[in-house]
Amino acid sequence: MGVPLPSLHAAPWRLEQCLRSRRGGTLLAQARKQSKKSRKQGQELEPAESEASTSVPRIVLESLESNLPSAPSPSSRPSRLQESSPGEIYPVFAPQPGASAPWRWDDGGEEPPEKATTSEEADAPRWNPRTGFMKTSAELAAEAEVAASTATASSPASSSSASSTPSAAASASTSSSSGPGLAPAPSTAPPAASPRTAPTPVEVTFTAPSAPPSPTPLPAVSKNAVLGSALATAFWMTVIAIFIRQYAALNAATAMGTDPQAVAALLRWPEGFESPLDAGVAVAAAAAVTGARQALLAVWTDLRVATDRSNAQILTPLNPIDVLVVALASGIPEELLFRGALVPASFPDWRGVLLAAALFGVLHNTGGRNPAFAAWAGAVGAVYGAAYVATGNIWVPAAAHVAANAASAFIWRSARAEEQQGAKK
Repeated sequence: MGVPLPSLHAAPWRLEQCLRSRRGGTLLAQARKQSKKSRKQGQELEPAESEASTSVPRIVLESLESNLPSAPSPSSRPSRLQESSPGEIYPVFAPQPGASAPWRWDDGGEEPPEKATTSEEADAPRWNPRTGFMKTSAELAAEAEVAASTATASSPASSSSASSTPSAAASASTSSSSGPGLAPAPSTAPPAASPRTAPTPVEVTFTAPSAPPSPTPLPAVSKNAVLGSALATAFWMTVIAIFIRQYAALNAATAMGTDPQAVAALLRWPEGFESPLDAGVAVAAAAAVTGARQALLAVWTDLRVATDRSNAQILTPLNPIDVLVVALASGIPEELLFRGALVPASFPDWRGVLLAAALFGVLHNTGGRNPAFAAWAGAVGAVYGAAYVATGNIWVPAAAHVAANAASAFIWRSARAEEQQGAKK
């Protein structure tokens, strides 16, 4: 009661010594006094609580309790095992012909042995222990009545059809009342012949396969963006080409084990076309590349798609002068790097030509292009490399590259202009 007593876990001699001391006596006296006071307060509160409990009104819901329904006891429920058999409630449990004993509720959920049934009996719903699908005799009788009334109402006015309808309705009611899983009762009247209807023609439509979805066009760019990108790329390719040519002049023959004279012949800087043969090779290479490109665009869908996407982004904002600038900025630096530097730095023969062409094609599989365009670029690089090795003049493949790019760009621009005019008309 708020009095600090010594811990009960202390030793007994310590507790006894504490109680015998002066302070222990004082604590015991205070505890007795507090106990008497608490007992007195409890006696004063008991009458007040009893008066408060008698003054509170009590609400008794006798009317509601009398109207509540009472649940039936388990003993008052009818027992299905005693009052009716399964066969009386559900026809599917009726004894089968030739069966030894009827099916009972306590057979462990097993069905009676099935017998050979006809196609009509197989279509009738049967007892399924998992889903509980079955119909009672009352339901089957109601279905038979509905079928009979429907057949009577839909019978034609002629006597022949009227005489056949009751027999069909009677046979339907007999087969329905027999229940699913039971053989239908034999019917003496033949079934009514259904009127023959002319076969309706079946309309067959053939849908042509839809065209493949067009690729997403590349984002539009401005004229300054195209020219700036072309010139910057040309500058860096030229710088890289100069460094590789310097390496080839010093170490290519020793490192690759090639002919130093062949390397030196490819590294020289001609002043231009040194003979009519150089000009003829350049024109022939440009014409071959341009003609092959146009022929392949007509039959190679992937190449045409890649070409259209790339040209639509690059050539659309340019005028004819800009097209020539882009052709020069792309043709000359690419030939300086891939033919004029990589071929003598690797192998100054057909091996270097194929190696540079493969790298040239791989790097053309970007910017909206696809593997088809990369394969085409690799083949074109091989043609330019062959012209370079055959003539020993770097300006021959450079001139052919510039001419082929410019011709292809102008051909594509004219074809696009014709398509736009035709669409407007």
